[in-house]
Amino acid sequence: TDCSTVVGWRAAIPSAEAAVPAVSSAGQAGHMPVPGGPRPLPEVVLSRDLGDNASRQAAAQGLVKVLHGAYVAPLANANKWQAAEHLARARVAAVFHRLTNGAVFSHESAALIHGLWLVTAPMTVHVTQRHKPSTRTPTLHRHAGTLMPEDVVEVHGIRVTSVERTVADLAKTLHPRDALILADSALRLLVDPNRDQLSAVRRTTEVVRARLMEKVETGAQHGRRQARAIVAYADPLPESPYESIVRWIALSRGLPRPELQRRFDIRGNTYYTDMYWLFELTVDDRPFRLCLIAEYDGEQKYLGGTSADDPEAAAQAVLAEKRREDDLRGMADTDVRRFDRRDVQKIEATFRRLCTALPKSYMASLRQVPELIG
Repeated sequence: TDCSTVVGWRAAIPSAEAAVPAVSSAGQAGHMPVPGGPRPLPEVVLSRDLGDNASRQAAAQGLVKVLHGAYVAPLANANKWQAAEHLARARVAAVFHRLTNGAVFSHESAALIHGLWLVTAPMTVHVTQRHKPSTRTPTLHRHAGTLMPEDVVEVHGIRVTSVERTVADLAKTLHPRDALILADSALRLLVDPNRDQLSAVRRTTEVVRARLMEKVETGAQHGRRQARAIVAYADPLPESPYESIVRWIALSRGLPRPELQRRFDIRGNTYYTDMYWLFELTVDDRPFRLCLIAEYDGEQKYLGGTSADDPEAAAQAVLAEKRREDDLRGMADTDVRRFDRRDVQKIEATFRRLCTALPKSYMASLRQVPELIG
């Protein structure tokens, strides 16, 4: 088996941690089962429902305070991120019970409601309304602005900015890394990609991308340049926020777009790679060829949906992953680089390790993409 798709080595813009665990790229063909999408907000308990001594009653019932006068039951068996996200969504639910002026949930709060990927769980609830607020509170940010009818949708009975409007707003304001993660998950939600039908995925993606670009050109002008780049580089095929971070590291520092979910059929096995580049260069008047594969290893990758208490299943998963990597490394002119959660915190070190096999002269020619660096 050999590499085939040529990737140019000068790619211009063509026109922290997250909740979702990575899914093995050795999974079954077809649609990729990655958690995401809207789900109901947690049920909150208000002070008026608890009686005169609400704080004491809430504590007796094991409830946690999320806003003044609002409580929620903590999430059982949750990790640090899941607990923070649960409280953030509960704050949105608490504000929902109090809103009476036609305000619409927007920005990070809309992202939470739609189930998009966020790097950090927001402490503040965001809404958009027609008029500038007369008062401000540290836990509620009211954005003044007029939303078009198509920019407002209803999710589980809650008025919220559409996915497209939400991406356009946050692509202008978030750090580019965080914005790209969010935009990837939004495209994933809107496109519902099937990695065995990539031509159809690309056509649908460009239709959705055009809609996102239209939204970027409306609303706030500040941040439009960054937002255009985020939308241009966004892709529906990453299977986890961490894959998006590794890709952001590569793109922001000048590497061309990788091909995502590249399929390889080797010795009767089908493999999909997280990121794939083919470099065909001339170095010192000699041809240079490299197939570069980057993989993100999530915590669940070696469990394959089985229980962590099943050592035999875990061992089989490890062996299958080793065979997969051996098959990929056995291809001509191929370098495979693996990354995990620790690597996404070490940006420059991760970029250097990703590019270890590339010629120094090529690396010296790379230029950072300002709109993605932040």
